[in-house]
Amino acid sequence: MTVGSKALVAAFLATVSLAAVSPALADHGKSPNKGTPAATTSQSGGSSVSVQGVVQAVSGSAVVVRQLDGSLVSVGIDRKTKVVIDGHPGKIGEVKPGFVLLTTVKSGQPAASLRFLRPG
Repeated sequence: MTVGSKALVAAFLATVSLAAVSPALADHGKSPNKGTPAATTSQSGGSSVSVQGVVQAVSGSAVVVRQLDGSLVSVGIDRKTKVVIDGHPGKIGEVKPGFVLLTTVKSGQPAASLRFLRPG
């Protein structure tokens, strides 16, 4: 793990801690309907959605992430999606549950790029 990756992991952990102690931040992005993810890439429209969380599952068409607020989000991917792992180009097949995902996606579209950090 590089120094930059360690800094990103530390920032992520600080964000998790802050969300846990701040109700205003912890509620940010929660869906008003229980059981519905706060954001998915299957919605229509062109709005951007920030996704930060821990990978729960990976398939050839999506990455499922548990966000900081506890909601699950499915991020669509395709053959054009660029994957970066710990600051280096990677492949989606290298991504495993437990990795941290940091990205912004446009609703209704597959992700253009995904940035992952390995745990530990």
